[in-house]
Amino acid sequence: MTDDRRQRFSEIIIEHSQFPRCHGSLESPTHEGTGENPFCGDRIKLQLTLDADGSITEVAVESVGCAISMASGSLLAANLQGLSFKQADVLFEQIRAVIMAGPTAETEESLGELAALAFAGLYPARVKCATLPWHVLKHVLTGDESVATTE
Repeated sequence: MTDDRRQRFSEIIIEHSQFPRCHGSLESPTHEGTGENPFCGDRIKLQLTLDADGSITEVAVESVGCAISMASGSLLAANLQGLSFKQADVLFEQIRAVIMAGPTAETEESLGELAALAFAGLYPARVKCATLPWHVLKHVLTGDESVATTE
């Protein structure tokens, strides 16, 4: 990863951790999931509202944890609105791949600021922090009501 890319990704992570998008809770969510990493204390609550067509119309995330976990939750929330569950599942797979393998020019172009999550892949101890909100999303998408973990 180039120094310029690393700097840009770092700035996106800092921005989303300090000023999280869609932070809070929804009055009447249609779908909800929680997750936690007991080893580091990261906790995430994700709420979604779907319309009659199955599109995500509202998203809220409550997160407590490190900057990477909070930024990942913010990036997730900021990019779910308007997606169907199937599209959200495809996005989950893309994010998991970019965190584990790093960004390519193609994924950077298609994912936009979400590609910044590849930054976590540079620090193996932070991969679980970055993926926790996405595991919560996966639980919501599959109807799994258990608490999501990264284990």
